[in-house]
Amino acid sequence: MIEIAYGVVLIDGHWMVISRGLRMGPYPSRTEAEEVARRMADQASGLEVQLHLQDETGELHQERQGG
Repeated sequence: MIEIAYGVVLIDGHWMVISRGLRMGPYPSRTEAEEVARRMADQASGLEVQLHLQDETGELHQERQGG
């Protein structure tokens, strides 16, 4: 099964959405970057999507959507 992964991470003080071969942003806030990543996951048409969401302390949290 094809799986897609998106990460919402802080890079050099800027919130970004990253994936294999993809880097989007910067976004003014983590919340805005997370909303973009969730919209992209919603458009994955039945594919399983992993979201890796970095919080303000730098810790990554994983969620799954779709599938």
